[in-house]
Amino acid sequence: MKKYSIAKIEKMLRIIFLCLAVVVVAGVIMLIKVQSTMPYMQESIGQQEVEEYNWEKGLADAAYWLPENCSLYETLPDITFVDEMEQSHFISEWEGKNLVVVFWASWCGDCSRQMAQMSQYEKLAEKYGDVTFLYINKTDGSKETMETAREYFNTLSLKGELYFDISLQSYDMLGLHNIPTTLFLDKKGVMKAWSSSQIEKEGVFEALLKNALEGGAKATAEFVTKYMMDGDGGIHSSYVPGSQVNINSQVLSESQGLGLLYAVSVKDKELFDKILGYIKAFLWKEGLAAWRMEEGKTDSVNALIDDLRIYRALVGAEELWGGYASDVRLCGEALLERAVYDGKYVDFYDFQNRIYASRFTLCYGDMQAMQLLVESTGDLEAEKAYEKTLELLERGQISNEFPLYYSWYNYDKEQYEKDDLNTAEAMMTLLHLARQGKLKNNTIEWLRVQMAGEGLKMRYSVEGEVVSGYNQESTAVYAILVMIADEIEDDVLRAQALKKMEAMHIINTEFPYNGAYGMEDGSGITSFDQLMPMLAYRKLEE
Repeated sequence: MKKYSIAKIEKMLRIIFLCLAVVVVAGVIMLIKVQSTMPYMQESIGQQEVEEYNWEKGLADAAYWLPENCSLYETLPDITFVDEMEQSHFISEWEGKNLVVVFWASWCGDCSRQMAQMSQYEKLAEKYGDVTFLYINKTDGSKETMETAREYFNTLSLKGELYFDISLQSYDMLGLHNIPTTLFLDKKGVMKAWSSSQIEKEGVFEALLKNALEGGAKATAEFVTKYMMDGDGGIHSSYVPGSQVNINSQVLSESQGLGLLYAVSVKDKELFDKILGYIKAFLWKEGLAAWRMEEGKTDSVNALIDDLRIYRALVGAEELWGGYASDVRLCGEALLERAVYDGKYVDFYDFQNRIYASRFTLCYGDMQAMQLLVESTGDLEAEKAYEKTLELLERGQISNEFPLYYSWYNYDKEQYEKDDLNTAEAMMTLLHLARQGKLKNNTIEWLRVQMAGEGLKMRYSVEGEVVSGYNQESTAVYAILVMIADEIEDDVLRAQALKKMEAMHIINTEFPYNGAYGMEDGSGITSFDQLMPMLAYRKLEE
């Protein structure tokens, strides 16, 4: 081999070794930097062990940060803690008072930023009456002691009382994942609002406090009536930030029917009459409601589920206030004539062509309304249609492996059609069955498995696969699941659904759309995603 070739090889080897040395040094530097940031990472998740925390799930799902062992609209477990004299106390000692309970530590940066604002929040709370503040320190004995906590707390000039969770018994009993965590309890000790992160803005704190004192549905209802309802009582299907009411969006009989049910649940006759007035003025077709009004034009067909909701609401209004008997009778007769055909309920009636649908969509099976119609009229055809509907619902389960229910039944072919499932509609079918005590155990177990995993997606094939492009989650789906879980008395499932439902709740009184469900910039707000949570909360509040 020639000398110049050997020299060339030696030169190349020196370059390679030099590059390797640079890579090794850079790796060491990066490792040092990562290690130096670890305490901050641990602090930001409430000093949980990093390897125990599911970062992937936590980053993808805000609900994962919320407490595990307590839930909204449930009585808080009777946690215990000590005062500065190390005397034990239980949270139940404050029953009869509205409470704001803050879990914190002096070493926690987010806690410090929130605690610095608590004096301002205490003053804000004064306009809402008697609200008591408890500050429970996460006193682990090493990173935080009673002395360090007391020393820091005394610099804040707060009116609230300082307590210590010296054994972390309360922290563990509630299943907290993070500090600061702030809990809002009503006078009965029921938790009505919570935050598992720093409350940075006065508007956020005020919104949470109002939810605790007034209930979760009220702020949403105020938003809907102010920004999604027009002067005639029509609830528009979408909200555009910056507009009073998006008068160009459609008004659906779905929204009107749900709005009537909400008005009955809160006993608001003025709201009820306004929504009903719109139906009569713009949607009414021989006692049923056209399913849509858009650009001044009314559709020529109705939607059975909406008319059943309207009928059920009218019956409720008559029982509450009286004066609606003629409306109940008109709607009931129209249902018998236009919604029942050959002893079966059908999806719609085409008023323009005088044609009955030859199909039945399972989520339309509002058995409560159908039963009311049978009871009020004694009509044999209505009773026959009721029984047929219940039969279709019960027989409609797809499979044991995927125990949801087919979307619709084809009367002409006498078979269930294998269309993809809109999950909101699928959940409505389950709610109808749950209200009749007919929801099957395998369906309940499937729901539990989904909620313990990635939750419910917006659309499924009949094979149980998520349809491409529909991997998102829906506020309304979880609101319906809250009502299902409440019917079957599954507290765990209800708590999981509530956490998911609240993930899209906009909570800030500084926004005109405070209380709405959608994106924080005001986009993605639709009527269905507002009205279903309103009804879910009313179910819990009742």
